[in-house]
Amino acid sequence: MKEYNMKLIFGIVLTLLFAFSPTVCIGLSGGKTLNSAEELKAYLDSQPTNSPDKPINVTMKVIREIPAVIRSSGKYISLNLSGVAITTIGSFSFHNCTYLTSVIIPNSVTSIGMGAFENCTSLTSVTIPNSVTNIESYAFSGCTNLTSVTIPNSVTSIGWSAFEDCASLTSIIIGNGVTSIGRSAFDGTAWLKSNPDGVVYVGKITYKYKGTMPVNTSIELLNGTKGIADGAFSGCTNLTSVTIPNSVTNIESSAFYGCTNLTSITIPDSVISIGMSAFSGCTNLTSITIPDSITSIGGFAFTNTALLDNQPDGIVYAGKVAYCYKGTMPTNTSIVLLNGTKGIADYAFSNCTSLKRITIPDSVTSIGDWAFSYCTSLASVTIPNSVTSIGEFAFSDCTSLTSVTFNITSKVTSIGDYAFRNCTNLTSITIPNSVTSKRKIGHFI
Repeated sequence: MKEYNMKLIFGIVLTLLFAFSPTVCIGLSGGKTLNSAEELKAYLDSQPTNSPDKPINVTMKVIREIPAVIRSSGKYISLNLSGVAITTIGSFSFHNCTYLTSVIIPNSVTSIGMGAFENCTSLTSVTIPNSVTNIESYAFSGCTNLTSVTIPNSVTSIGWSAFEDCASLTSIIIGNGVTSIGRSAFDGTAWLKSNPDGVVYVGKITYKYKGTMPVNTSIELLNGTKGIADGAFSGCTNLTSVTIPNSVTNIESSAFYGCTNLTSITIPDSVISIGMSAFSGCTNLTSITIPDSITSIGGFAFTNTALLDNQPDGIVYAGKVAYCYKGTMPTNTSIVLLNGTKGIADYAFSNCTSLKRITIPDSVTSIGDWAFSYCTSLASVTIPNSVTSIGEFAFSDCTSLTSVTFNITSKVTSIGDYAFRNCTNLTSITIPNSVTSKRKIGHFI
């Protein structure tokens, strides 16, 4: 009878708990499960002062206003967001949440925004799901107590300074999907300090050259390398030659910036893109082999190189990409790009105020950022079916532009922000149904 009474009492207590607390329940793995910022604040206020090694475990069903509560709470918290239906951790969402000790990111998230967890100085653990494809600049910068991170295979790019100054970060496990890493992404970490001088790799990416490079250095990158990070060899004035394996797909911005003793380079046909200022300032670079595989070249990629200086005035091609117009363009110029051209580089014709007409062949797949910006005499443009992407500010400030024609069977899927900004004579534009990315196209959207 006594055992029966105890079970009955326990059952009544549980019933009363759930009856009078319909929005708060015990989480199976994340402590309290709460449904709003108000509930979180009330719960944290009810808890005693704690320390980082004894955080309050909370599972949230929402993210709205949660960071603000954490910042002001004065209580250390371990946060489980696995049940929140979001696709992005927004820029600076948890910035300066110094009481956050760990976080589980939901497996619906594809992007971790700029500065999302920057300066979360008590953060020791983060779980990044296999849904994330992009970790943006400064995402975890200044998380001084973060000791390890596992970046899943789904991630393809890691932005500038993403983990910079994570002073306690000793272990980095990086998936094979990463092909792009921004400058200083892992600078100021214990992991980088523990690497010996020389070429440092993170996963399949050439991250940087550490230490002082000896005079007349030749480097052969490891077979299987997928990318050369932003600024990897920037300012390596003693670099005279580099061998790039036929596995590299991306050469990032400023990768070889200012390598003044680099005289020649062969880019393998595995490479599809070269970033902004990649070889800028390589003043002795006279020979570069650029394969037909490349479809995208960033602005100023070959500025201040002997290679560019030796080119005649007019359109300069880098492989199959229209790289720039060199010299002074005559008034009322009409340009017909070569058949077989695959891309138009960033800034290729920017500020060509005498450009009246441009004929883009049905082989071009990308029009780069700022490609025709400030072409104030350009009156009309026809986008061929082959083009799939138009970059940011591509036709910005083309004040004489009155007509932009897309074919009914256009394959364009992406139009960058402000692609037609300040085209004051362009009164209307019909965006193809194929476009899936179109946030801020001039004053039309």
